[in-house]
Amino acid sequence: MTIPEIVAAARQDKRPITLRVEIIDSTNEEVCEAYAHYRRSLSDLPDGTGEVWTTERTRKESFATVLAAFWYRQRYGLLDIGVGLSSVMTTFRWDLSSRAVIVTVESPDRAMIAYTKSFYYESCLTELRTSFQQARQVPIERYRAVPLSEEPTVEEVRKLFDRIDLPLPRSFTDRDVVDVIKKAVRAKNPYAP
Repeated sequence: MTIPEIVAAARQDKRPITLRVEIIDSTNEEVCEAYAHYRRSLSDLPDGTGEVWTTERTRKESFATVLAAFWYRQRYGLLDIGVGLSSVMTTFRWDLSSRAVIVTVESPDRAMIAYTKSFYYESCLTELRTSFQQARQVPIERYRAVPLSEEPTVEEVRKLFDRIDLPLPRSFTDRDVVDVIKKAVRAKNPYAP
């Protein structure tokens, strides 16, 4: 949900944008299961997407974020994006800009904000930079390796993930890959009623 909104705003202002995204490593089943367990602990009901959190959903969401990074990079030349894959999960989400950091949890109505030059902002900046550097980097510089269609095909997506040394699990059927594609280019808001 976030990447398309940020790209749309940058495109409207005709300005470059730099994004650094750190997500759960989709190849690490333990961290994916830990995240799914955490989310199910908060609610075992489907969210705004109509899905409940499972290990497979967590993996697909992570793969979809990587796919979205490549898809948007191919379409918006002023996008500088980096993706790091983490082997640990956090219960926080940090959105940091040059003006503020917003820290949220898995509730759309709970957030904390700190502005530039505050102790908390500077601490989050350091924390996020350090964490991103420790994450396994996705080779976004290979964004031209596999051109992606407006609606990427299963073959394109499988080929892309092979080319970036992040192959999709052998257990993923074509239907699973279609799910990843939908999550990447037509994401649903999980907080929608």
